[in-house]
Amino acid sequence: MHAVPNFHHDDHRDEVVDRWGEAAWARSNGWWSKLSAAGRAEFLGEGVALKNEYLEAKAAGLPVTDAVVVALVERHRSWIAQGWGGVEPTHEQFVGLGEMYVADDRFARNYGGVEGATFVRDAIVAWVAAHTESR
Repeated sequence: MHAVPNFHHDDHRDEVVDRWGEAAWARSNGWWSKLSAAGRAEFLGEGVALKNEYLEAKAAGLPVTDAVVVALVERHRSWIAQGWGGVEPTHEQFVGLGEMYVADDRFARNYGGVEGATFVRDAIVAWVAAHTESR
């Protein structure tokens, strides 16, 4: 089991409202409020697992199109949807999150710095490109 970060959902209210609007906050907060302590720990633990597995994939030299990395991106997208109260991010939103991981040091540090965050962003971009072409 990976260590779960000390996370306070309400600390992010103003930023969520500023970036994505009151409805996004209400949906996410409603979902978060209904989670048990075990559910919250499971959700946060999955986030830590994803971050660690991205770092492992990068360290192993896997390309962002490798099946292992693609599976990570798909788990990541599902994890985001869970945190968004069941709403899956659009392709544009998903890529935007990847860009934010690189541009915002708070996120980049979770992925081992800008280089790690760039790997995650590039994996997301590759996944979106593959899923956009097939439509």
